[in-house]
Formats: sequence, structure tokens, C-alpha cells
Amino acid sequence: MSATAHLDEHMARWRLTRDGEPFETHSSWLCFVRRGADRALLKTFKPGSDEAPGARYFAAHQGKGTVRVLESDPRAILIERILPGRQLTRLSVEGRDDEATHIICDTIESLQSSRAEIASWPGHQEQIAEFERRIAIAPLTADIAAHAHTLFLELDASQTDRVLLHGDLHHENILFDENRGWLAIDPKGVVGDLAYELAAPLRNPLDRPDTFMTPAQMDRRVHIYCERLKLDRRRVLSWCFARNCVAALWYADRTPEPKRAKVWPTATLSALELLKHGN
Repeated sequence: MSATAHLDEHMARWRLTRDGEPFETHSSWLCFVRRGADRALLKTFKPGSDEAPGARYFAAHQGKGTVRVLESDPRAILIERILPGRQLTRLSVEGRDDEATHIICDTIESLQSSRAEIASWPGHQEQIAEFERRIAIAPLTADIAAHAHTLFLELDASQTDRVLLHGDLHHENILFDENRGWLAIDPKGVVGDLAYELAAPLRNPLDRPDTFMTPAQMDRRVHIYCERLKLDRRRVLSWCFARNCVAALWYADRTPEPKRAKVWPTATLSALELLKHGN
């Protein structure tokens, strides 16, 4: 079945017209659309997609730091279109990584200003289970994977100020809108402490690992995050190491892009290097 066929039902239901060719990601079928004079993005979810909670997450934030939801049901979401839709990735690759890091802080502060309720949102159970389903992969040795597993459990058990997090807040999921500024898209919705949120931006942008790969570059980002968001440095690095280990295990056998698959464990080891030196 074509992407168009998956979109047609919601195009008719929400009285939309196409404003571009349909396309797809690993989790959704999408199309830029219009409803009258308004431009929007229609996204219908593939079976097993983790995108469905997005509408509820957006509703909890009422447009503070996120795109606005125009329509939704359990199988699709219609959101405002972000124009020009430039990814935050561009700042990092243009040599403006400090500026991009501050924008991530701005976005987190905006999202947290909603003080969204955490009831009924998942914690870290899925990630903990992932450690037990996988074996270590190079360069994650068995010792490193075991250390990450233990540390993940310790971090999870020691959370004191748990909030609703985006869950995948990296450079490709923050876009610039000419009217509303930088906005978050594609939330997963997970409950945890704020330091957990920073593991994703600390390993991105995946296509330009030179912007963050070394311990020195990661150290600069961590300094900004901790100063702006009043977070404990060791906890930020610990979550980066532990969370990105489990991400590396998950990602290794799912991606057709070997170059990108190597970024996750390498970023993980950069965080571990900083932890080893007690920074």
C-alpha cells in the first residue's frame, strides 16, 4: 500500500488538500497539506510506531516550546507547519555549536515552564529491559555494557525531581519557525530527571560527529548545560554514558547506515572518558 493510501482517510476526514508529495519515515507516513489557507503537516502512524503519544504531549504544553496540534486521533496527528523549518543541526555544522547548545537550553526551559503532569507517562522501564535483551557490541565491551547497566539502574533509582521530558530532544527535532522561533517536534514523552534529557543532544547531530565527538567538545557542551539548567555535572555525564550505551545496543542491529551506528558508542565513550577523570 502506498503512502498516499495510508493518508487518504485522514485527508478526507479533516478536509485537507495536498501541498506536496507524501513521504515516509521509519515510524510514519507524512504529507504537507492545506486546510483552507492554513498550511499544516499530516502524520499517520505505522504499526508499532512510538509517535502516538505526541498529541498528548503537545496538548500538555499548549504550544509552549512545541508545535501546535490542529487535529488528532489514535492513528494520526495534524500539526501546524513550521516555516522555514530549519533544523538546529545547521548551527552546529556552521561552527555555532555554543549557540545551538544555548537554544537547546532555551527549549528545555520553555517546555518545563508548562509544569506538565507526569501521571500515566512511562519511565525508563523499556531502556532497562533493553540491556537484558542485547549483548555487548564493539566498541562496547561486555565490561562497559555491564557498567552502563549498573549505572543506569542507580540513576533511575536515585531520581528525586521527576518531570515530563520530551525524550528525544536532539538537533533534528528542534526547528526554526519565522513567527514563533525554535520549536520542538516528535516527542516521545517520558518521565525522569532533567539530566536524562541531555543524553540525546550530547550525541547529536549524528551526521556531523565532528561537532561533538571528542571529550573536549562534549565537555564544553556539558558546561553550558549545567550552568544554564543548574544541573549536577556528574549526573549529566552519567546519564549520557548509560543512556547512550543502551541506545548503541538498540541501534546497532536496526540501522542500514553503519556510519551513523558507530556514532552512538563513540559518543558514549567520550562521556565515559570525562567520568573517569572525575570531571
